[in-house]
Amino acid sequence: MNKNSGGRTYGGVSAAERQKQRRSALVEAGLELFGTEGYLNVSVKKICDAAGLTQRYFYESFPDRVNLLAAVYEHCVDIARNASIVAAAEVLDRTGVGDSPVPAEVMPTLAEEALGGFIQSLVDDPRRARVILIEVVGVAPEIEKLRLGAIHDWADLIAGFASSGQPTTPKQKLAAIGLVGAITQLLVDWQTALTDPISEQAGPEMFEVGAVHEVVTAMFVATYESLYR
Repeated sequence: MNKNSGGRTYGGVSAAERQKQRRSALVEAGLELFGTEGYLNVSVKKICDAAGLTQRYFYESFPDRVNLLAAVYEHCVDIARNASIVAAAEVLDRTGVGDSPVPAEVMPTLAEEALGGFIQSLVDDPRRARVILIEVVGVAPEIEKLRLGAIHDWADLIAGFASSGQPTTPKQKLAAIGLVGAITQLLVDWQTALTDPISEQAGPEMFEVGAVHEVVTAMFVATYESLYR
């Protein structure tokens, strides 16, 4: 029987790799259940049953459900962030900007497609949208800190797009944080409108995702025109 630093190897797979696979299975089960049934309605046992694992293996990777929710949230944010970056990179390549400062005339297209990449990643998988926008809110202080940190990371990404890599001023950073907050709230309303509208006027017709995309793009461009040019 072979051994390595990760423990016994079975069928060519080390103990460390098997643990990684179990953790990934739990994250995927968490995404499915939190994203369809809601965090508050899902027990550790239900997660383990969905992952095909015993509860022993849950606690091998996560001390509790809150930590699993954090891992699922970070997984969803990474996918959405990557979608935005890829969309932005395609604009820069297509327009021949490359690593050069982004010309002002390219910025509206960059904003539209980068934000579109982010929004489309949520449309493509409603589970991710629910986790990012609904399920993490108000769960626990550590999750709230993680969520606010993600908002600041998104603000840094937006500020980086708008400033073409140049240092941002405090006022520009505040504007980027406010912009991300506004985008997030509109997308929360979009999700709420689909499942539990707060009023007859706040239904899916009001918060149609294409209209949300158009509005947040206009907000980005207006912020850029006001503070970055």
